[in-house]
Amino acid sequence: MDFIGGKSVRHEATVLRCICDSCGSSHAILPDFIIPYCSYSLFFLLRVLGEYFMHLYTVEKLCERFSLSSRQLYKWLNLWEKHKSGWLGFLSSLETPDKGFLFSLSRSRHASGFTSGFFRTFGFSFLQSHANPKTAVSCQVVFAPDYLFSPTT
Repeated sequence: MDFIGGKSVRHEATVLRCICDSCGSSHAILPDFIIPYCSYSLFFLLRVLGEYFMHLYTVEKLCERFSLSSRQLYKWLNLWEKHKSGWLGFLSSLETPDKGFLFSLSRSRHASGFTSGFFRTFGFSFLQSHANPKTAVSCQVVFAPDYLFSPTT
């Protein structure tokens, strides 16, 4: 789900799956803006939460604008508080305004580093509500580049 030109838009995404030569299991390779077990992208959720924190609309109008139930919005707000507090630490989370933290996450060049760091720290994605299955294994490190290109190389 996305929000383009003032309208909610549904996209279909093709998820790359691969078979592990070692264990024979099938694994999904998700881009970092996809939240596992969620129909909405990370940037969609950040957009909704951003408009909520900026008090642009009432909860009712915000939910209508994004075609959401108020229950879903409050669920995301609860996850936001828990995950923000987990990432920043409780006291730092209280001192950091929601709008400021959200703005720092929404800057595209920082988002990927944050999402991978959050996953490595906690074992689930930022704003992911369902737990990964006990058998799930993260292979993110495997897909990280062995080296980084610099402007001089």
